[in-house]
Amino acid sequence: METINRSIRDGIVIEKVNLIRATMNEAFEIKEILSEDIFDYKKIIVDLSSCDYVDSTFLGALVFSYRRLKEKNGTLILVVNHGFLSKSFLYSDITSIFQVYYSVKEAIEGLTEKNNEESETN
Repeated sequence: METINRSIRDGIVIEKVNLIRATMNEAFEIKEILSEDIFDYKKIIVDLSSCDYVDSTFLGALVFSYRRLKEKNGTLILVVNHGFLSKSFLYSDITSIFQVYYSVKEAIEGLTEKNNEESETN
């Protein structure tokens, strides 16, 4: 099984991280993958639902990618499992940066709702 798998649904890239622990060893890989995605897409979901732990280097790669995508008027959102949010994200205050969902389905719906709201205000 690959460490990170890409799928695309309705113009939304979903990067599924297939790791229990996402650390600095994988941070460069996710940063490179997301950099490639940013060239062609404005909506990216990083699915961390398999992860029980994400270290600060990996989180830093996600924040870097989020900022690059935001400069292009795009969005990067995260999917996590319930235990992960309480352990890792709560303490790092990462939820103040990212929209966080508990399933890919919810994340896609959140992106779709956001697009509908933006269309109505324009």
